[in-house]
Amino acid sequence: MATKKAEVKFTKEQIVESLKYKKYRDVLTALLDDTKEYSFDEADFILKDYLEREV
Repeated sequence: MATKKAEVKFTKEQIVESLKYKKYRDVLTALLDDTKEYSFDEADFILKDYLEREV
């Protein structure tokens, strides 16, 4: 049976302050919830979804 690897989660503050998301700090500050934790995959999905919306 395969072992499931635990996904690392980060707070909104940690993601917003990371160098990976430096260009998108303002957007992520508005989109992410202060009380939740996110993996990089989840943060990427939320950001991509927002940036690809039609105006």
